[in-house]
Amino acid sequence: MSKIGGIKELVRNGLYYLTEHADDEAATDDFDVYDVEHGILSGRIRRTWHRDGKYEVVGAALDGRPIGIVCRITQTGKVRIITVYEDKPRG
Repeated sequence: MSKIGGIKELVRNGLYYLTEHADDEAATDDFDVYDVEHGILSGRIRRTWHRDGKYEVVGAALDGRPIGIVCRITQTGKVRIITVYEDKPRG
């Protein structure tokens, strides 16, 4: 299974959690946990930090806004969501 496939499977099974930082950052951009779930389930990995075992997943929130999520898979087999943000175009 691909890495994004594994992350999506864990999220579908409810095996994920948001850090306090991720929860605060999501709220700042008016996202909730359902937006985060949808973002991962609709998303793709854009960037990987191999040394840290982290992944940047970009997808869409429930309202269609682009959402970015940085996460990692823990040793206990859960997705730890580290931060969440609206994925605005750079320019």
